[in-house]
Amino acid sequence: MRTALRVPVVLMAVAIGAAGAVSCSRSAPEKTAASERPTAAAPKAAATPSGTPAETPTVTPATDLPKHALAGKDRPSIGAGVTMAGGYTGKDFLSRLAKDWKLNLDKPVKQEMPNGKMRTYIHGRGGTGSGTGTTVSAGFADHTNLSSLLCGTGTDKSNALDFLAACTELDVAGIDHAKASSWLERAKRETDSLYKERAAETKNKKEYVVSGVFTSGPVVMLLHRTYDTYLLRILGHAAA
Repeated sequence: MRTALRVPVVLMAVAIGAAGAVSCSRSAPEKTAASERPTAAAPKAAATPSGTPAETPTVTPATDLPKHALAGKDRPSIGAGVTMAGGYTGKDFLSRLAKDWKLNLDKPVKQEMPNGKMRTYIHGRGGTGSGTGTTVSAGFADHTNLSSLLCGTGTDKSNALDFLAACTELDVAGIDHAKASSWLERAKRETDSLYKERAAETKNKKEYVVSGVFTSGPVVMLLHRTYDTYLLRILGHAAA
């Protein structure tokens, strides 16, 4: 078993440099960080009870987003992650995830985004046992409420799907966990198949593919696959 996760440039830029504020663009994978801007400004809504969506941005309708795997260069634009729900910090969920998968969570840090705005992040990485080779990055657009979650793991890990599935179990109101689990299994199967197909055609083991986009309640989900890494993005209310 490997003791450290090798993260290619494109996924490192997403998971560390701009976790959560990301929007998938049609530029080359290496340009991801430079294109991480919302497709439209998210208008502020009136304060809402805890557990209900707090913002309603105008972005690409879910019906226009791809449902099946495609090459990384053709990945869709899905807007930046915004607050998943008013009052939902995700801290309890992160604590459980860290305990179950032996992840070491860093203290919150503030990072400047390409548009000049600041966001707060909590990054973590696997320590021992089943956690080794896994990463997590939680973003807070307003520094308090969860707006994004990125989970990474190696394609050679036997429990890769289990870890990613655990990340889809966010306890924010509105997510259909049964559908999310079914989508993830299909997304992994489709991205693995497309990756192998493209790698065989191009003779390039560093191919990059993405899954179709899944929407459920206040979030969208997208799975990235490179030659040795899976990265699951869960963005708050990034699609209508």
